[in-house]
Amino acid sequence: MKKFLIILLVVLGANTYAQNDANAVKLLNKLSSQLNSYQNIYAEFKYNLTNKKAGVSQNTKGKVTIQGDKFHAVYMGIDDIYDGAKRYQIIHENEEVNVTKHKDEDEFTPNKMFSFYKKGYRKVMDIKQKIKGRTIQYVKLIPMDSNSSEKYILLGIDLKTYHIYNVIIKEKDGSTITLEITKFLTNQVLPGKMFSFSKDKYPDYYINELD
Repeated sequence: MKKFLIILLVVLGANTYAQNDANAVKLLNKLSSQLNSYQNIYAEFKYNLTNKKAGVSQNTKGKVTIQGDKFHAVYMGIDDIYDGAKRYQIIHENEEVNVTKHKDEDEFTPNKMFSFYKKGYRKVMDIKQKIKGRTIQYVKLIPMDSNSSEKYILLGIDLKTYHIYNVIIKEKDGSTITLEITKFLTNQVLPGKMFSFSKDKYPDYYINELD
């Protein structure tokens, strides 16, 4: 699960002293402006982790709904919900629910999968590719923290929609982590209880109040 969460959020702390590529910053600002214009976002994604040297290959799928700070994500057998005050991680295999108060700005939360690039990286333009009829411009994100496990990240942006197409993480241990957005919808009519947790739905689950 740790590797999976890394791809959704890599926040290493801001460092304003490194020089960024002006064109990369301009493109990322367009991306941010576009994403911030939506009332809500629904995305489905594919996740892959490979390390040929270690003989590791993992694949999974997930989905996330985001509205402001609230989110409801489903991945690796977990429902991850934040209702604006508390975060509920419903682990179905273990029949337990971990409940925490969402306070730490640097804490992993699925709603930050579309904004993780804003802090902690030097940003430079990379290759442009035609993929499935779409023009994808990659921005290379180089961690400013020398102790980071990531060597660099490639953030693929669709130049027609200014949406994220995929994210590729190259790690220092030789692993490659890829997240591809397979479905992306905005401004949907959401169920009233999309971001709510009800104990009544999980009568046999252990509720673990962590703070």
